[in-house]
Amino acid sequence: MKKLAIMVALLPGVFGCEAIWNNGPTQLLKDIFKITEIDNVDDFKFATQQANFRWIRPTGYERWNIYSILNDSQRARLTKIIKSSALAKAKMPTKKHYHAVVVLGATTSRVKTRMEFLMKLANHGVTWDKIFLLGSTRDLNTGTDQDQKMAVFLRRMSAAETEIGMMQYLWSQINKPKFCSGIPVISIQSGQRADGTRANTENSLVEMAKNIENSQGKSILFISNNPYICYQDAVAKKVLNSFGVLVETVGEAMGGGESMENVLDTVARCLTNMN
Repeated sequence: MKKLAIMVALLPGVFGCEAIWNNGPTQLLKDIFKITEIDNVDDFKFATQQANFRWIRPTGYERWNIYSILNDSQRARLTKIIKSSALAKAKMPTKKHYHAVVVLGATTSRVKTRMEFLMKLANHGVTWDKIFLLGSTRDLNTGTDQDQKMAVFLRRMSAAETEIGMMQYLWSQINKPKFCSGIPVISIQSGQRADGTRANTENSLVEMAKNIENSQGKSILFISNNPYICYQDAVAKKVLNSFGVLVETVGEAMGGGESMENVLDTVARCLTNMN
């Protein structure tokens, strides 16, 4: 982050789904398929089907749940190539001003990190006209240790013990630059889907789309973190494409504790959501 001021607006890089598929499978995807022993990567439909069948996390599991689909050798080889790829690197914005910024929901610790990342951008001259907090009604009591601690804290304040409740509280507490005073903060809350599972990024974006009228041709900056940037960028573009907005997704580098299963899940979802 020391070189952030230099990097902002100078290094667009390849961090979207083009890092996975760019007029054909990238070398990164070919390497991933080889390590996980899947053939016929050149067929997009087949590659997508196989990735979904083998890599999407089990139903009911969250990103913080531990499960294994790799042997030790595969995990070591995959970790090596991922760490040197765009899926592990920080992604910086290409502009200095955005019509809106969207903080994507996650666990308590991750949302806090995303908001801190946004404040670092603001301290280096990035500004915006409004901000969206994109969360769900996910019960924090069923989440990580940090989620559960936040749930207890919110309960004492008689506040909603949900992901969106946590996001609203964290945003109210973070040290913000002066230009944020008076800027609209719009909370987008998504509930359960029809099958009883919690809302995902796409569900939340559909709700957000109801609040972005007259935004055609304007830029919206999404705050995520790697390895999820490529997937969430693809979903945002898929949902918001018809509104004519310019979507850009940025975030911090992948943390050292991220599982390779989460990386594979992300690659599969990226392929699924490519236009």
